[in-house]
Amino acid sequence: MDWRAALTLDGMGPLYEQVKRAIMRPIRDSVWKPGDRIPPEHDLLSHFAASRMTINRALRELAEEGYVTRHRRMGSFVAVPPAPTAILDIVDMATVIPQRGQDYRFDRMAREIVKADPELAAKLGVALGDAVCRVVGRHFADGEIVELEERWINLTAVPAAADLAFEDVSPNHWLVAHVPWTEAEHTISAINADSDLAAALRCPVGTACLLLERRTFLEDQVVTLARLIHPGSRHKLTERFTPRT
Repeated sequence: MDWRAALTLDGMGPLYEQVKRAIMRPIRDSVWKPGDRIPPEHDLLSHFAASRMTINRALRELAEEGYVTRHRRMGSFVAVPPAPTAILDIVDMATVIPQRGQDYRFDRMAREIVKADPELAAKLGVALGDAVCRVVGRHFADGEIVELEERWINLTAVPAAADLAFEDVSPNHWLVAHVPWTEAEHTISAINADSDLAAALRCPVGTACLLLERRTFLEDQVVTLARLIHPGSRHKLTERFTPRT
């Protein structure tokens, strides 16, 4: 596709802002990929019938906003997006809670070997009917429940888990210590506790809870799937970060 056809002004606002939006459009639409060279400034001057100051300001602001990178004597290029930071780290309650000066305890509620149904097979990347280890337990801090952990372990990836009871050690603590991982996927949502969840968490029905669904991977293999539920009044997220450069 000719880049001239991709770069059109919308007629709204100052010319430099129109130029910015015109250049941003093929970047956001993935017509221009990270690393692609943006047309030279003298070509943009001619195409938009704009001054050098206008084009320079548009490109400068696009660089400041992270859309492009500019290199002296080489031109401007579509920026490579920075690696996204995890919303949450893989937190081991058995380690974090004692570090806060609180007494920690894990209470296993259920442990079974189940056959993967269609939904579970799809999420774990296993065949329908494959054996999966399911563990449900609660994490306590000073006697108060701070997390309900429901976890499915891919026994193809972690066969040793089939022989573990997880009575006093949570599956998360054991996995962090013994099983490597290369990538994690988090989905965070808010839910209200129904009667079963309220009983498990020892909280009133309807309590606002934070649900974190996590899959961890070793290369292209799913190691485990977890649903981690926290009563909203007993859990707080804090992340410190710096400006993107």
